[in-house]
Amino acid sequence: MIDISEVQQLLRDPNPKNLICKELEFRPQNLALFIAALSNTIDEYGYIVIGASKNADKYSVNGISPDFKIDEPIKRAIGLLSEQPRIDFGCLTIDGKNIYAIKVKKVVSEIYFKPMHSTEPQADLFIRDLYLACIKLQARKLYANATEDERNDFIADLLETSGYRIKDQSRRGSSATGKSSGEVDIFVEKNSMPFTIIEALNLESLNTSYIDAHLDKIYSYDTAGNPFNVCLSYVKVKDFGSFWDKYCDHVRKHTYPVMLISSNVNADNDYSYSDIRFMTTTHNRSGKITCLYHICVKIHEL
Repeated sequence: MIDISEVQQLLRDPNPKNLICKELEFRPQNLALFIAALSNTIDEYGYIVIGASKNADKYSVNGISPDFKIDEPIKRAIGLLSEQPRIDFGCLTIDGKNIYAIKVKKVVSEIYFKPMHSTEPQADLFIRDLYLACIKLQARKLYANATEDERNDFIADLLETSGYRIKDQSRRGSSATGKSSGEVDIFVEKNSMPFTIIEALNLESLNTSYIDAHLDKIYSYDTAGNPFNVCLSYVKVKDFGSFWDKYCDHVRKHTYPVMLISSNVNADNDYSYSDIRFMTTTHNRSGKITCLYHICVKIHEL
Protein backbone atom coordinates (compact mmCIF):
# COMPACT_ATOMS: atom_id res chain seq x y z
CA MET A 1 0.00 0.00 0.00
CA ILE A 2 1.24 3.49 -0.89
CA ASP A 3 1.49 5.82 2.11
CA ILE A 4 1.15 9.44 0.91
CA SER A 5 2.55 10.86 4.15
CA GLU A 6 5.62 8.65 3.80
CA VAL A 7 6.15 9.81 0.23
CA GLN A 8 5.87 13.44 1.31
CA GLN A 9 8.38 12.86 4.10
CA LEU A 10 10.87 11.34 1.65
CA LEU A 11 10.45 14.33 -0.65
CA ARG A 12 11.30 16.63 2.26
CA ASP A 13 14.26 14.51 3.38
CA PRO A 14 17.53 16.20 2.27
CA ASN A 15 19.26 12.90 1.48
CA PRO A 16 16.89 9.95 1.12
CA LYS A 17 18.73 6.83 -0.10
CA ASN A 18 15.54 4.94 -0.87
CA LEU A 19 13.92 7.49 -3.19
CA ILE A 20 14.23 7.95 -6.94
CA CYS A 21 12.48 11.08 -8.16
CA LYS A 22 11.77 11.81 -11.84
CA GLU A 23 9.71 14.57 -13.47
CA LEU A 24 8.58 12.30 -16.29
CA GLU A 25 9.72 8.73 -16.90
CA PHE A 26 7.64 5.94 -18.43
CA ARG A 27 10.29 4.11 -20.47
CA PRO A 28 10.25 0.44 -19.39
CA GLN A 29 14.04 0.11 -19.61
CA ASN A 30 14.67 2.97 -17.20
CA LEU A 31 11.85 1.89 -14.89
CA ALA A 32 13.47 -1.57 -14.79
CA LEU A 33 16.81 -0.02 -13.77
CA PHE A 34 15.18 1.97 -10.97
CA ILE A 35 13.18 -1.03 -9.71
CA ALA A 36 16.28 -3.22 -9.68
CA ALA A 37 18.26 -0.59 -7.78
CA LEU A 38 15.61 -0.20 -5.06
CA SER A 39 14.94 -3.94 -4.77
CA ASN A 40 18.61 -4.40 -3.83
CA THR A 41 18.74 -1.53 -1.34
CA ILE A 42 19.70 -2.09 2.29
CA ASP A 43 16.39 -0.49 3.31
CA GLU A 44 13.21 -2.55 3.61
CA TYR A 45 11.69 -0.73 0.66
CA GLY A 46 12.00 2.39 -1.48
CA TYR A 47 9.90 4.62 -3.73
CA ILE A 48 10.05 5.77 -7.33
CA VAL A 49 8.15 9.04 -7.64
CA ILE A 50 7.17 10.19 -11.13
CA GLY A 51 5.85 13.70 -11.62
CA ALA A 52 8.08 15.55 -9.14
CA SER A 53 11.62 16.93 -9.00
CA LYS A 54 13.88 17.20 -5.98
CA ASN A 55 16.90 19.23 -4.92
CA ALA A 56 18.14 18.51 -1.37
CA ASP A 57 15.25 19.19 1.02
CA LYS A 58 13.32 21.16 -1.62
CA TYR A 59 10.95 19.51 -4.04
CA SER A 60 8.41 20.58 -6.61
CA VAL A 61 5.46 18.68 -8.01
CA ASN A 62 5.19 19.02 -11.77
CA GLY A 63 2.24 16.70 -12.07
CA ILE A 64 1.18 14.19 -14.70
CA SER A 65 -2.10 13.51 -16.41
CA PRO A 66 -4.41 11.24 -14.36
CA ASP A 67 -5.48 9.67 -17.66
CA PHE A 68 -2.07 8.17 -18.26
CA LYS A 69 -1.90 4.52 -17.20
CA ILE A 70 1.38 3.25 -15.83
CA ASP A 71 0.33 -0.42 -15.74
CA GLU A 72 1.71 -1.33 -19.16
CA PRO A 73 5.16 0.35 -18.75
CA ILE A 74 5.58 -1.37 -15.37
CA LYS A 75 4.56 -4.72 -16.84
CA ARG A 76 7.13 -4.33 -19.60
CA ALA A 77 9.77 -3.16 -17.11
CA ILE A 78 9.25 -6.24 -14.95
CA GLY A 79 9.78 -8.39 -18.04
CA LEU A 80 13.29 -6.98 -18.33
CA LEU A 81 14.25 -8.12 -14.82
CA SER A 82 15.74 -11.43 -13.74
CA GLU A 83 13.05 -12.05 -11.12
CA GLN A 84 9.57 -10.84 -10.25
CA PRO A 85 9.98 -7.88 -7.85
CA ARG A 86 7.49 -7.04 -5.11
CA ILE A 87 5.93 -3.68 -5.91
CA ASP A 88 2.85 -1.55 -5.31
CA PHE A 89 1.98 1.52 -7.34
CA GLY A 90 -0.70 4.13 -7.55
CA CYS A 91 -1.63 7.71 -8.36
CA LEU A 92 -1.38 10.25 -5.52
CA THR A 93 -2.31 13.91 -5.24
CA ILE A 94 0.33 16.17 -3.66
CA ASP A 95 0.09 19.96 -3.66
CA GLY A 96 -3.02 19.64 -5.80
CA LYS A 97 -1.21 17.76 -8.60
CA ASN A 98 -1.09 14.12 -9.62
CA ILE A 99 2.01 11.95 -9.31
CA TYR A 100 2.71 8.23 -9.62
CA ALA A 101 4.43 6.46 -6.74
CA ILE A 102 5.93 2.98 -7.13
CA LYS A 103 6.83 1.21 -3.89
CA VAL A 104 9.60 -1.36 -4.38
CA LYS A 105 10.24 -3.86 -1.60
CA LYS A 106 13.64 -5.35 -0.80
CA VAL A 107 14.09 -8.94 -1.94
CA VAL A 108 16.26 -11.70 -0.52
CA SER A 109 17.84 -12.71 -3.83
CA GLU A 110 19.22 -9.91 -5.97
CA ILE A 111 17.19 -8.70 -8.93
CA TYR A 112 19.15 -7.45 -11.89
CA PHE A 113 18.42 -5.88 -15.25
CA LYS A 114 18.88 -8.08 -18.31
CA PRO A 115 20.54 -5.81 -20.90
CA MET A 116 19.50 -6.32 -24.50
CA HIS A 117 23.02 -5.76 -25.81
CA SER A 118 25.54 -7.52 -23.58
CA THR A 119 29.17 -6.40 -23.32
CA GLU A 120 30.09 -9.52 -21.36
CA PRO A 121 32.15 -11.32 -24.06
CA GLN A 122 34.75 -8.55 -24.41
CA ALA A 123 34.76 -7.88 -20.67
CA ASP A 124 35.15 -11.59 -19.88
CA LEU A 125 38.09 -11.91 -22.25
CA PHE A 126 39.85 -8.90 -20.74
CA ILE A 127 39.21 -10.05 -17.16
CA ARG A 128 40.66 -13.47 -18.02
CA ASP A 129 43.84 -11.82 -19.33
CA LEU A 130 44.04 -9.53 -16.31
CA TYR A 131 43.46 -12.50 -13.98
CA LEU A 132 46.35 -14.39 -15.59
CA ALA A 133 48.56 -11.33 -15.15
CA CYS A 134 47.63 -11.25 -11.46
CA ILE A 135 48.61 -14.92 -11.08
CA LYS A 136 52.03 -14.15 -12.54
CA LEU A 137 52.41 -11.13 -10.26
CA GLN A 138 51.70 -13.32 -7.22
CA ALA A 139 54.41 -15.78 -8.25
CA ARG A 140 57.12 -13.12 -8.51
CA LYS A 141 58.77 -12.61 -5.11
CA LEU A 142 60.21 -9.38 -6.47
CA TYR A 143 56.76 -7.80 -6.08
CA ALA A 144 56.09 -8.96 -2.51
CA ASN A 145 57.23 -5.59 -1.13
CA ALA A 146 56.87 -3.50 -4.28
CA THR A 147 55.18 -0.16 -4.66
CA GLU A 148 51.80 0.19 -6.32
CA ASP A 149 53.41 1.73 -9.41
CA GLU A 150 55.88 -1.15 -9.75
CA ARG A 151 53.06 -3.68 -9.59
CA ASN A 152 50.99 -1.65 -12.05
CA ASP A 153 53.91 -1.55 -14.50
CA PHE A 154 54.19 -5.34 -14.38
CA ILE A 155 50.44 -5.80 -14.97
CA ALA A 156 50.44 -3.22 -17.78
CA ASP A 157 53.40 -4.89 -19.53
CA LEU A 158 51.64 -8.28 -19.49
CA LEU A 159 48.42 -6.77 -20.82
CA GLU A 160 50.37 -5.17 -23.65
CA THR A 161 51.84 -8.54 -24.59
CA SER A 162 48.24 -9.82 -24.74
CA GLY A 163 47.47 -7.24 -27.43
CA TYR A 164 46.00 -4.33 -25.46
CA ARG A 165 47.16 -0.76 -25.92
CA ILE A 166 48.08 0.63 -22.51
CA LYS A 167 48.48 4.21 -21.40
CA ASP A 168 49.62 4.19 -17.78
CA GLN A 169 49.48 7.25 -15.50
CA SER A 170 47.49 9.17 -18.13
CA ARG A 171 46.39 12.68 -17.24
CA ARG A 172 42.64 12.35 -17.58
CA GLY A 173 39.38 13.47 -15.95
CA SER A 174 39.54 15.31 -12.64
CA SER A 175 41.49 14.71 -9.46
CA ALA A 176 39.93 14.02 -6.07
CA THR A 177 40.16 17.74 -5.29
CA GLY A 178 38.64 18.68 -8.65
CA LYS A 179 41.42 21.22 -9.27
CA SER A 180 43.39 19.41 -11.98
CA SER A 181 43.42 16.27 -14.07
CA GLY A 182 44.10 13.10 -12.14
CA GLU A 183 46.46 10.28 -13.04
CA VAL A 184 44.83 7.08 -14.24
CA ASP A 185 46.77 4.05 -13.05
CA ILE A 186 46.21 1.97 -16.21
CA PHE A 187 44.21 3.30 -19.15
CA VAL A 188 43.37 0.68 -21.79
CA GLU A 189 42.46 1.46 -25.39
CA LYS A 190 41.03 -0.77 -28.10
CA ASN A 191 40.82 0.31 -31.75
CA SER A 192 42.04 3.77 -30.63
CA MET A 193 38.96 4.13 -28.40
CA PRO A 194 38.70 4.09 -24.58
CA PHE A 195 38.17 0.48 -23.49
CA THR A 196 38.54 0.32 -19.70
CA ILE A 197 40.26 1.93 -16.71
CA ILE A 198 42.12 0.05 -13.99
CA GLU A 199 42.38 1.89 -10.68
CA ALA A 200 44.85 0.09 -8.39
CA LEU A 201 45.72 0.33 -4.70
CA ASN A 202 47.90 -1.39 -2.09
CA LEU A 203 46.00 -2.56 0.98
CA GLU A 204 47.23 -3.97 4.29
CA SER A 205 43.80 -3.74 5.94
CA LEU A 206 40.22 -2.82 5.09
CA ASN A 207 40.95 0.90 4.87
CA THR A 208 37.42 1.93 3.91
CA SER A 209 38.09 5.64 3.35
CA TYR A 210 41.04 4.80 1.08
CA ILE A 211 38.96 2.26 -0.84
CA ASP A 212 36.06 4.71 -1.19
CA ALA A 213 38.35 7.40 -2.58
CA HIS A 214 39.67 5.04 -5.25
CA LEU A 215 36.19 3.80 -6.18
CA ASP A 216 35.05 7.37 -6.73
CA LYS A 217 38.19 8.22 -8.71
CA ILE A 218 37.21 5.69 -11.36
CA TYR A 219 34.11 7.68 -12.27
CA SER A 220 35.92 11.01 -12.38
CA TYR A 221 38.58 9.53 -14.69
CA ASP A 222 36.09 7.71 -16.92
CA THR A 223 34.76 10.65 -18.87
CA ALA A 224 33.21 8.60 -21.69
CA GLY A 225 31.31 6.03 -19.62
CA ASN A 226 33.07 2.73 -20.34
CA PRO A 227 30.95 -0.44 -20.39
CA PHE A 228 33.19 -1.77 -17.61
CA ASN A 229 36.09 -0.66 -15.39
CA VAL A 230 38.27 -2.35 -12.77
CA CYS A 231 39.26 -1.63 -9.18
CA LEU A 232 42.37 -3.77 -8.58
CA SER A 233 43.61 -4.20 -5.01
CA TYR A 234 46.99 -5.69 -4.05
CA VAL A 235 46.23 -7.06 -0.59
CA LYS A 236 48.77 -8.05 2.07
CA VAL A 237 46.81 -9.48 5.03
CA LYS A 238 47.03 -12.70 7.04
CA ASP A 239 43.37 -13.73 6.78
CA PHE A 240 42.53 -13.11 3.13
CA GLY A 241 39.18 -14.94 3.36
CA SER A 242 37.93 -12.70 6.15
CA PHE A 243 39.23 -9.62 4.37
CA TRP A 244 37.40 -10.60 1.18
CA ASP A 245 34.08 -11.05 2.96
CA LYS A 246 34.40 -7.63 4.59
CA TYR A 247 35.50 -6.02 1.33
CA CYS A 248 32.47 -7.40 -0.53
CA ASP A 249 30.12 -6.21 2.20
CA HIS A 250 31.64 -2.73 2.13
CA VAL A 251 31.59 -2.12 -1.63
CA ARG A 252 28.00 -3.37 -1.86
CA LYS A 253 27.00 -0.61 0.57
CA HIS A 254 29.17 2.16 -0.86
CA THR A 255 27.39 5.22 -2.26
CA TYR A 256 28.75 5.44 -5.80
CA PRO A 257 28.74 8.53 -8.03
CA VAL A 258 26.42 6.57 -10.36
CA MET A 259 23.41 4.52 -9.33
CA LEU A 260 24.15 1.05 -7.97
CA ILE A 261 21.72 -1.51 -9.38
CA SER A 262 23.06 -4.81 -8.07
CA SER A 263 26.16 -6.73 -7.02
CA ASN A 264 27.41 -10.24 -7.68
CA VAL A 265 29.83 -11.74 -5.17
CA ASN A 266 29.87 -15.00 -7.13
CA ALA A 267 31.16 -13.48 -10.37
CA ASP A 268 34.39 -15.50 -10.08
CA ASN A 269 32.70 -18.92 -9.87
CA ASP A 270 34.52 -20.05 -13.03
CA TYR A 271 37.87 -19.33 -11.35
CA SER A 272 38.84 -21.84 -8.69
CA TYR A 273 41.74 -20.04 -7.03
CA SER A 274 41.36 -18.94 -3.42
CA ASP A 275 43.86 -16.07 -3.24
CA ILE A 276 42.61 -14.03 -6.20
CA ARG A 277 38.96 -13.08 -5.93
CA PHE A 278 36.65 -10.77 -7.81
CA MET A 279 33.07 -9.58 -7.65
CA THR A 280 31.07 -7.09 -9.71
CA THR A 281 28.78 -4.17 -9.09
CA THR A 282 26.34 -3.15 -11.82
CA HIS A 283 25.39 0.49 -12.28
CA ASN A 284 23.00 2.73 -14.19
CA ARG A 285 25.04 5.45 -15.88
CA SER A 286 22.98 7.87 -17.95
CA GLY A 287 20.41 5.16 -18.65
CA LYS A 288 22.94 2.49 -19.67
CA ILE A 289 24.26 -0.53 -17.82
CA THR A 290 27.91 -0.37 -16.74
CA CYS A 291 29.91 -2.83 -14.68
CA LEU A 292 32.69 -2.38 -12.13
CA TYR A 293 34.96 -5.35 -11.43
CA HIS A 294 36.46 -5.50 -7.94
CA ILE A 295 39.57 -7.71 -8.01
CA CYS A 296 41.57 -8.47 -4.87
CA VAL A 297 44.96 -10.20 -5.17
CA LYS A 298 46.65 -11.62 -2.08
CA ILE A 299 50.31 -10.61 -1.95
CA HIS A 300 52.23 -13.29 -0.07
CA GLU A 301 54.92 -12.54 2.47
CA LEU A 302 58.50 -13.45 1.61
